[in-house]
Amino acid sequence: MVSSPSEDQRFLRRPLRFLLVVLGILLAASLLGERGLIGLIQMHRTRAALARDVERLTATNAALADEVRALRTDPARLEAIAREELGLVKPGELVYEFRAVPPTPTKGP
Repeated sequence: MVSSPSEDQRFLRRPLRFLLVVLGILLAASLLGERGLIGLIQMHRTRAALARDVERLTATNAALADEVRALRTDPARLEAIAREELGLVKPGELVYEFRAVPPTPTKGP
């Protein structure tokens, strides 16, 4: 018995459909999954943002370390901060304090 071409085509279509479905699932998983292409792009963006934050914080940390070093070794710097922030003066210095005088109300005509 010889099979007709339509039976051969049906026989080939079933594995082809199965293969297409499997390929579609694999494609969707590679694009949309947590470790897919979209997730990978988001991870690269997050990593770049974190690297910028690390650089900024490293620079801030270095500036603060310099400030600490200056406060420990430079008496003039410590004195300047004491004068500005705490309002301290040396013995014998005169302090002039200027206060703003509120404007006097003028009477209208």
